Amino acid sequence: MTTKILLSGASLLLTSFGLQAQTLAYPQRTISITVPYGAGGSTDGIARKFANLLEAELKQSVIIVNQPGASGTLQLGNLARAKPDGYTIGFYSYSTVTFTSQLMKVPYKRDDFEPLGGVAEFSYGIVTAPDSPINNIKDLVAQAKTPKGVFYGVTGAPNNFPFLQLQKKTDGKFDQVTYKSSAESITAVMGKHVDVALQGPSEYAELVRAGKLKFISSASDFRLPWFPNVPTIKEQGYDIGITGIIGIAAPKGTPPEIKAILEAAAHKVVSSSEYKNFLVNEYGIKSYPASSAEFSKLIDNGFVAMRNMINTYNIKY
Repeated sequence: MTTKILLSGASLLLTSFGLQAQTLAYPQRTISITVPYGAGGSTDGIARKFANLLEAELKQSVIIVNQPGASGTLQLGNLARAKPDGYTIGFYSYSTVTFTSQLMKVPYKRDDFEPLGGVAEFSYGIVTAPDSPINNIKDLVAQAKTPKGVFYGVTGAPNNFPFLQLQKKTDGKFDQVTYKSSAESITAVMGKHVDVALQGPSEYAELVRAGKLKFISSASDFRLPWFPNVPTIKEQGYDIGITGIIGIAAPKGTPPEIKAILEAAAHKVVSSSEYKNFLVNEYGIKSYPASSAEFSKLIDNGFVAMRNMINTYNIKY
């Protein structure tokens, strides 16, 4: 009996040492980063640059696995069920986690993830036709108070939030026209089927530079890097702005030692000048080098803010 107990204890000790050695040696094989959208889009491009720099930092292969579908919730559901060993991590979208999850049934719980930090902050802006009488937010509100009102093109939330808020604050008439893609909403503005559209700068920057569209306001909390001379909605008199932040997360239960390695590597990548310059030059957006604690706090606050938004404006999926 004593011999069996000693052998059992030795076996457990060896197993413990083996697991510790594996953790200390992490990473020993390829790491996968799951992304909620298909190849070729801005999120995919950001992910591939991030993976490339993370690979150099960790001295191990990092690949992108595109998992589009279900408004981004398919990828998060898969991430929640992934083995928490540090070899499957994923992009973690603020809007999908805090907004979409409160509008529809999703295949994960809020506490199924270990946030590792921030990755990027998307920019948003409002454009109109070049000969439109709308040149700024003051003009936009003025037209909204006429019988014609304002027709705006979006692909859904959160792009429609500024217009919902402006309508409530000004009693103006804002009518939403929803399109399947951001490109369609931009085309609708050019064809004057809608008065304005709200999208990311990569969708319309070249058209603005070519004089085929007019940029009237940043809808983010900061002026857009590609249009630094155009003020935000807040600067134009209304305390309104939308956030489009993406972070990185691991499945719940990932060992603290591995989590610490990933956090440090991700933060170094996102803070690097190479990554920051890439985001500005390629997509006109900002890096978001938040720590895991800062990003977790943002998500926690976002749940409350998005719940209030849903209830205030009776938003339905």
